[in-house]
Amino acid sequence: MKISGWLEAFAKDARHAARVLRKSPAFTLSAVLTIALGIGATTLMFSMLNSLVLQPPPFPQANHLFMLWGKIPNRPQIRFSTNEFLAWRQQAQTLESVAAFSGNGFVYSAHGDSKIAHGQLVTPSFFDALEIPPLLGRPFLSSEGEPGHEHVVALSYSFWQETFAGRKDIVGQSVTLNGEPYEVTAVMPRDFDFPDREAMFWVPAALHGGIFQQHPDSHFLQVLARTKTGIAPEQLRAEIEVVGKRMRTANNDPNRAFYAVTLQESLNGNLRQPLIVLQFAVCVLLLIACTNVANLMLARAGARQREMAVRGALGATRFRLIFQMLIESALVAALAGAAGIALSFWGLHLLILYGVKIIPQLAHVRVDGWALGFAFIISAACGIASGLLPALAASRTFTTALKESTRTTQGAVTERTRSILVFTEVAMAATLLAGSGLMIKSFVRLSDVNPGFQPRGAIAVGISLHEQTYPESSNMILFYRKTLADIRALPGVTSAGMVTFLPFGGNDWGNTFDVEGKPAPAGTDYIAQIRPVSPGYFSTMGIPLKRGRDFSDVDSENSSGVAVINELLARKFWGDSDPIGQHIRYDSKWLTIAGVVGNIKHDALDSDSIEEIYVPYPQLPSSIMKFLGRDNNYVMRSAGNPAPIVSMARNTIHSRDPEMAIDVNLMDQLISESIRQPRLRAWLVGSFSFFALILACVGIYGVIAYVVSQRFQEIGIRMALGAQRGNIVQLVLARVIRLAVAGIIAGLCATFYLSHFFGKLLFGITGHDPLTFLGAALLLMAVATTASYLPARRATRINPVDLLRHE
Repeated sequence: MKISGWLEAFAKDARHAARVLRKSPAFTLSAVLTIALGIGATTLMFSMLNSLVLQPPPFPQANHLFMLWGKIPNRPQIRFSTNEFLAWRQQAQTLESVAAFSGNGFVYSAHGDSKIAHGQLVTPSFFDALEIPPLLGRPFLSSEGEPGHEHVVALSYSFWQETFAGRKDIVGQSVTLNGEPYEVTAVMPRDFDFPDREAMFWVPAALHGGIFQQHPDSHFLQVLARTKTGIAPEQLRAEIEVVGKRMRTANNDPNRAFYAVTLQESLNGNLRQPLIVLQFAVCVLLLIACTNVANLMLARAGARQREMAVRGALGATRFRLIFQMLIESALVAALAGAAGIALSFWGLHLLILYGVKIIPQLAHVRVDGWALGFAFIISAACGIASGLLPALAASRTFTTALKESTRTTQGAVTERTRSILVFTEVAMAATLLAGSGLMIKSFVRLSDVNPGFQPRGAIAVGISLHEQTYPESSNMILFYRKTLADIRALPGVTSAGMVTFLPFGGNDWGNTFDVEGKPAPAGTDYIAQIRPVSPGYFSTMGIPLKRGRDFSDVDSENSSGVAVINELLARKFWGDSDPIGQHIRYDSKWLTIAGVVGNIKHDALDSDSIEEIYVPYPQLPSSIMKFLGRDNNYVMRSAGNPAPIVSMARNTIHSRDPEMAIDVNLMDQLISESIRQPRLRAWLVGSFSFFALILACVGIYGVIAYVVSQRFQEIGIRMALGAQRGNIVQLVLARVIRLAVAGIIAGLCATFYLSHFFGKLLFGITGHDPLTFLGAALLLMAVATTASYLPARRATRINPVDLLRHE
């Protein structure tokens, strides 16, 4: 047949298929919506996977961008110090540009009001390395990285819109940050949010002065590098080894090492495995949807046997009949694909709206050409998958339908096809349900982790002191001391304390320390987290005191240095012995250990506790106090509603300093926010599993209802011969239970095998948790039994005479 003949035949079959589908709106609508749900979810997840994992970051020649890190044996990722960065910038030959940046809290003041805003201290080469031009203005000049010239700022697009209503003349205007004027030199593009969406502005970092030279060996700089054109990653790694060796020799630090990771891996590396798991889950959901529609089409094919037989008698070949049914399934898939794409756009909008705070990278996800191409491919695959088996099975039996007396039952081939489809649907539903159970149980275990303190009822009020108002550590200590006393006197406050680095607040301070009489092995250092706190902090937070005493007001800047350590550090160095009275130091002075407190989780519930040294904030060395002690948190506990306490605390602080910016957090809310990603994963997989369960239930119900309707005469004969209703129900259920048990076993075996791929996403359980597997099996068995019981029970309530007359 010529091509024109094929096209003409295809057009006729397409018109006929459209008429057939239009005459069966219930079937068409249910089939389209079922597949559309799967296509929409699959396209949405592919858009996320493609935008965040497969595609490079949205920067020119992003494959040349790397993040540089340091490491030592017990810490795999360490930021650069000022001295290290300056040495790297001078010695690296494979790098076209190298930039450093560090997140920092700024106090933005306008119209007599102040607020804490997140910004970034960056070297002037920052925007050049990323090759991102500003939307308005110019990038930083190299001279603006020198002390005295760094009072310029680049605004984020959102900050520009929200604060200045998108004024075009903002460049050259002045804004007040930390009590000082900064000239606006640029506004960045809408989609630029590197290194994170929290950054409201970028300010030049003067590495040759200020805190950078006061603490040149403190590691708080992240380093971004762009390699020269033609430089392969292997060449960069080789140079890193050479330069790292020089620096180890110069600093007499044999355990220090350096390495590079691509910017893409640095930004999205922790999302790769969760997104792959979610993509797998929606693919399973899509297959269940296709299986469901295949069952519908198989049942529909059985009802159309006479039509197919007549067409065959008039000369249609079996191939032509199969092709006709495939055209119908293709039209259903095309409609479902269009609806699925619309669902993916809508779902992405909702996901970005509610999930961007959980996964900031969602702001860059788009349903682009790749995603639309993917949707087209899976729509075509759905058309074939849902139509091919029914077409093959139905086409083998059309010749028997010419006889008027022949019942419209399917042959053995059709029955086997139905059994395979039910088995497949149950197996896939079992896989998704068991995986969902593991995710949900893991999240519940994570939520139940004891952080080591009592978050409920604890309120944290963060403040930041201007260097101009509080230039010396003595000024800062006086303000903290008086304000803390005022807060403790507030009605309703049962206890209050102060801490520099709030648990789950996103900040900490790791430092080397020494233990008297226990020197560190050659070439290594002891490292612990230093936590400046006030008296009353442990009792307010509910951190248990295990040994010794808490800090008191006598532990002032004029008294002997003391420290409280956590159990982990005490056990590491003194075992079961009492460490009280022993000496440690993290600076130049030895501190006497006065107490031991319980271990807490500081960064995340799924992280291990680490060694901690608590010190009284007045005893911080002056340079460290002025460097790290300007941002502090008052922690309060009240017996009732925290809202009035927060308002009174705010007024109390403003009575001491009206310009003070204040940030309020509830401790249980901070902990809840720390597990937002596991919660989102569990919610998404749980939603997919719910839809899979519904589809499986509907699919099984539809198949059994059709099978029962085809066996009405058999059921009537059995009942006329004395069979009880229970016997009929048992007859129907026995077949379904056999298929369900086989499908559940197959699905759980698949989950058992696949669990090692997503095992790292689980917490507190293994990927082979028997109770989860048993629960998934029982739930799916109950669904399958219920779905098959209803049509069987309905058949037994019909009069046997009517059953015998049914044809």
